[in-house]
Parts: sequence; structure tokens; C-alpha cells
Amino acid sequence: MRWLVALDESECSEWIIGWMRAFPHSKQTVVTVVHVLAPLEVPESIGVSGQQLLLQQQSAMVEALLDRVRRLLEESFADVEVIVREGVPSSEILQVIQERRPDLVVSGMQGLYRSPGFTIGGVAQRLLSYAPCSLMLVPGKVQAGGGLRIMLATDGSEDAQRAAGVVAGLPGIREVTIVSVVRLLGSEKAVLERFQPEESRKMEAAFLRQRRVVARKAIAGCECLLRDASITVRGRVIAGHPAEAIVRAARRDAADLLVVGSRGLTGVKAAALGSVSQAVAQLAPCPVLIVKP
Repeated sequence: MRWLVALDESECSEWIIGWMRAFPHSKQTVVTVVHVLAPLEVPESIGVSGQQLLLQQQSAMVEALLDRVRRLLEESFADVEVIVREGVPSSEILQVIQERRPDLVVSGMQGLYRSPGFTIGGVAQRLLSYAPCSLMLVPGKVQAGGGLRIMLATDGSEDAQRAAGVVAGLPGIREVTIVSVVRLLGSEKAVLERFQPEESRKMEAAFLRQRRVVARKAIAGCECLLRDASITVRGRVIAGHPAEAIVRAARRDAADLLVVGSRGLTGVKAAALGSVSQAVAQLAPCPVLIVKP
């Protein structure tokens, strides 16, 4: 198993390292740490010597950060590689991903919130759209310890089953809550309103009843995978817009980790179509593991 983690000089890097060390992983897991030196906007007024001093200070700060990161990770992982690049952070990180082909990329979420909405310019959003492997996004200060409270969202798809398989393979996991969303009527409701009120109510109830059946079946499919791994499972059908309902459930249960499957679309197609997994990553109060094919 190979992980790749993207770090900067912010305090979020400390939180990410702490989360990684506590997160269940195989003893054979190796880690690649990527740090990108973005170009400094150095004023000409400080002169050549001032510019050189500023660059030296940046280099010393980064070297100290990465030395500390390496020492911490070497206590928990089989091998740690550190890579320093210069350039645009998102582009350089994606290039290293192509070169190293990790199974999982770990990053902070700040890039999602540089401006209102889901911004393409943020590093995290670029990773969501373009990284070809699974992705774990860590929002702000989080704590991980024994007995992680994991919430797995499923819609019964192959992507959700794949995510359940990943959870089943995590060492030391004892309990998982599986949620499946009954989507409320949208355009169908406008059609039903053309019928007589009593008939419309009956048809609406039939629609929702069928969706609950599908949701329970989706939960049952994931339960089989997890129980085979001796994990205690709780299933719950929830209602609403998928991403909002999943995040609401995670907040109510104080989940430590949300796990969702993804179709694995990348590039322009992923950015244009969006997905439940991307919306969950934007809204979630806890780390999110997005499992791609």
C-alpha cells in the first residue's frame, strides 16, 4: 500500500500528520510526502541580498518542517519518501501522483474554501477532479484514536460496494454505520400533482416506499461485506438530498470518518458533472475518504 500526502507550511499539516499516524493502516504502508515551493513575491526594493536572505529563510523553514514530518511518519510507516518541487502546487502534486501512482492521496481541505462555492482553483478541488486514485480530505483540526466512528454511505452501486470493501479491509475497525438516502420527490411531484389529490398521495407514497426498499437493499449489500470481516454494523435509511442528508447524519452521529464511493471520473468531465462525493467533501465536518476505482 502506498500513500501520498501533500503538505504546506500551515498548521493544517500538523493535523494531517496526526490523523495519518492514527488512521488504521497496514504496517507495510509506505508514504510519499510532497511539498511544493510556490514562487515568492519578493519586492525588488529589498535588493538582491534581501531577496537571497528571504529565500534562505524559506528553505530553512521548509527543511525543518519536512525533517519533523519524516521523523513522525517513520514511527508509524514502513518507509517515508520526501519530495520537494517548485511551481504551481496543484500541478506539481498531480505530476508526482502520475509518477508515483499511489493507492491513496491525503490532503487538507482549505483549497475548497478560498471563495464561496466549489472553486476549481483550490488544490483540494483540483485533486478531487483530477487525481486518478482514492482521496482522503482532512478538514481543519481533527483527532483520531482507537475506535474510529466510521459512516459509510451507499446507493447500492458498484462504487459503494467498492468503498465497503475498502472499509472491510481496514485493520482494527470494530463498528460501522451504513446510511442510504431516500431521495425526496423532485420533478415527479409536479407530474403527480396533475392527478386527483387522493390518487396523487397514493402514488407519492408508492414512489417513496419503493425507494426505501432500494435503500434497505443497498445497506444489506454492504452489511454482508463488513460482517464477513467481523465488523459490527448498524444500518439506517435517511431522507433528503443525498449529500446534505449524509453530512447531516455524520454530524448528528459525530462520525470520525465519512466514506463514499466515486465513479472515478477525472478532468473536465468530473468538474462539469460534479457528484455526491464532491458535495460531501465540501460540506463534511469530518475527514472524508473518497474511494475511486
